[in-house]
Amino acid sequence: MKKWGVLFLLVSQFAFGQTAVDTVTFMQYNLLNYRNSTSYCTNSNNNATSKDGYMNTIVGYVLPDIIACNEIAGDGGTAANRLLTNALNKDGRSYYKQCTYSANSNLCNMLYYNKNKFSLANQDKIRKAANNTTLVRQIDVYTLYYNYDSDLVNGDTTFLVVYVTHLKAGSTSADKVERAEMTEAVMSYHANNYEDVNYIIAGDFNIQTSSEACYQNLIANSNSYIQFYDPKNKAASWNNNSLYSDLHTQSTRTSSSGGCFSTGGMDDRFDFVLCGKEILDNTRGMEYIDGSYKAVGNDALHFNKSLISPANTSVPANVLSALYNMSDHLPVELKLGITKSTAGAKKLEYERNLVVGNPIQNVLSWKLDNGVAESLEIRNIQGKLIYSSVNQYIQGWNEIDASNWLPGTYVFNISLSDETIVRKKVVKL
Repeated sequence: MKKWGVLFLLVSQFAFGQTAVDTVTFMQYNLLNYRNSTSYCTNSNNNATSKDGYMNTIVGYVLPDIIACNEIAGDGGTAANRLLTNALNKDGRSYYKQCTYSANSNLCNMLYYNKNKFSLANQDKIRKAANNTTLVRQIDVYTLYYNYDSDLVNGDTTFLVVYVTHLKAGSTSADKVERAEMTEAVMSYHANNYEDVNYIIAGDFNIQTSSEACYQNLIANSNSYIQFYDPKNKAASWNNNSLYSDLHTQSTRTSSSGGCFSTGGMDDRFDFVLCGKEILDNTRGMEYIDGSYKAVGNDALHFNKSLISPANTSVPANVLSALYNMSDHLPVELKLGITKSTAGAKKLEYERNLVVGNPIQNVLSWKLDNGVAESLEIRNIQGKLIYSSVNQYIQGWNEIDASNWLPGTYVFNISLSDETIVRKKVVKL
């Protein structure tokens, strides 16, 4: 991100001249009590050393650049580090790095990333619901940036914020309330910390239908400006519904293996990767690759059946065996194109020539020293349109009355005649 002193807090992407410079793979995976012993998941039926081998095989096949994980033992970070050492950085791979351990329960989330492509800019956690009660599980927030060599020198790159969550399991009314509290907390945090970057929320949602409140909080939020989208665009009742067999991620088994693995065969869509609109529209240097979203190992032919019977040839035999033995969930994979403007000189020129007074009090002043402004809109951080105008600009300084605006953060969007879109954050005191 570029920060041009007090007057320039700029986060911008341009909608013209985009070209893909890399494709990265994102994977979400519930690891089923990885190195976490319970009365029903033990070293006999969920052996940690064996799971390292299975995960190594799966990662070697998918080769994800970002891995969001649920259900790693909350043991101070030992288990998360062992997964990195014993499964990810194996067989010639040495480029995976993990984020900082910060769990507050017996199971935790973790994000791993390819350090040759990404770096960690920041991480945070969400622990409290809107009513200030403690959430049943912590939600982790990770901010990565792509390692453009040239753009990093200039202080600019593509950012990705990943929310990793494991929503409350169960089908009771109380369970649904707790899930809704968790996603409500995510969206509250999202609104208060929203920036002009890319967003993903990934995890085991433990839901059976898109109509559940926790899911609606994410995909039909009252603030449409910041809501998430399903790349598959399949809102439905997924549970035990053969029409959506290609989306099901649980269970890989019909027998429980001593009570550790869930049963019932492939009939639930529990695991998700949802994207912000900016990724689907490719407005901030990252785009979803159409058709790349899938549950690894799901051939859509095993509805209510075990993953391995009858024969499943969607992945190599050793990968299929690893998926079956690793977890009762399947990993979800999607691919993202990293894009950048081919008009680098023009991009820098616009960034330098658009000046917005910041912070403001009763008047917002702005000017564009080069280029033709066609339309302007200003929204508050909740996405509500505060001001808009078309073709009403002069060369030099323009002023907008902000005396009735509430104190807070606003997003200034200007569209130029060559289809460039520039955004700035403005703070009213």
